[in-house]
Amino acid sequence: MKVKPYLTVAIAFCISVATLTASQFAFSASPKTIVATDDHAFFYRKVNGQLQPSGRLNQQQSFYATKVHPNWYVIRIGSNQYYIYKKHVKAVRASSSGINKSVKPIKTVYPQTNIWVYKKTDFNTPIGVIYKNTPLPIRQIEGPWYKVEFAGHLVYVNQKQVAGLATEVPIIVYHHILKEKENHKYKNQPTVVSYEEFVKQMRLLHDYGYHTITLHQLERFLKGKIDLPAKSMMIHFDDGLKTNYVYAYPILKKYGFHAAAFLITSRNSRPLKPFNPDDYQFLNWKEIEKMGDVFEFASHTHALHNRGKDGIGNLVKEPREVVKADLLLSRKLLHGTTYFTYPFGQYKKETIDILKETGFTMAFTTKIGTVKPGDDPYQLKRHGIDPHTTLQQFKQIIGVVE
Repeated sequence: MKVKPYLTVAIAFCISVATLTASQFAFSASPKTIVATDDHAFFYRKVNGQLQPSGRLNQQQSFYATKVHPNWYVIRIGSNQYYIYKKHVKAVRASSSGINKSVKPIKTVYPQTNIWVYKKTDFNTPIGVIYKNTPLPIRQIEGPWYKVEFAGHLVYVNQKQVAGLATEVPIIVYHHILKEKENHKYKNQPTVVSYEEFVKQMRLLHDYGYHTITLHQLERFLKGKIDLPAKSMMIHFDDGLKTNYVYAYPILKKYGFHAAAFLITSRNSRPLKPFNPDDYQFLNWKEIEKMGDVFEFASHTHALHNRGKDGIGNLVKEPREVVKADLLLSRKLLHGTTYFTYPFGQYKKETIDILKETGFTMAFTTKIGTVKPGDDPYQLKRHGIDPHTTLQQFKQIIGVVE
């Protein structure tokens, strides 16, 4: 098992904790403004004489601290004291927080999962992380946000995140998967991910406790009808290629994951042939039936996933009645699905109108982002996974908090 980065610091803490306790009153406490210099600026609290990792300061952000030992600073969350090792921060000037420390918290909450701390009441200004079960004294409640004193700043944490609920759902998208040794023909294709990397990514999802949801659950979350647990996400496969069955299906089943495949249904009646990595093969209906314990299936059109030299796809080029007939046939073949992805990410207002007329209730784009309650259900965002996606980038895409 890989050792967490904060455990290295923990060893140093354990060695010096006795010295720290004995000397902190003799050492001249000096208020400072500090800046985290790397991603290992973890802070700790002492519980029954034991070290407990409690969170992390974001790199290049300024915080208020007091130096209580040559190797340690102290920061405060409310009135609670936390230690941070000097190796991972630097003092930029003598300073002290202007926050009124006499304010008593209205209550203390304990996050059910690791959560971000934000400068503003949005999800775009994270400055640090609070770990699961760390006591969080609340000074004020502003709508869906808690206001907290955090290392000399008044910051915000989201109430749903504290409660262990999702505020957004990341969706990752794959197309074709091939083993590195057999991929001779499609090496430069941006939609071909190696089997080896796919396995690593699925293992990471499993190890970090991610939970895959269905399209119906996503739709209810989008409409604000249900809450989802933190770390909820979706796995999509566009086009319906045979490698979804050969390679993705067994790995997803191993980890207990659910996925959605968006099929070009005119291509699923082709004769069933043995797998050939040099041939761009599509799923056959017999394979689709076997995958039903892991996959659900939705529409990527029946026969409009094509485009000419002008780069414009048939979905946006063909007459309205042609498009309408195609979508209705696709829905029929897919047992009445109401979910859709746009071929090549191309659509226009008329496309959305036709989707509504033909009974579709959600459609996914190639725009990058996550799905949040209240988003336009016909312009939902996702993250495409390509052969150059590193594991660190993958963590950022799915929103790992560590």
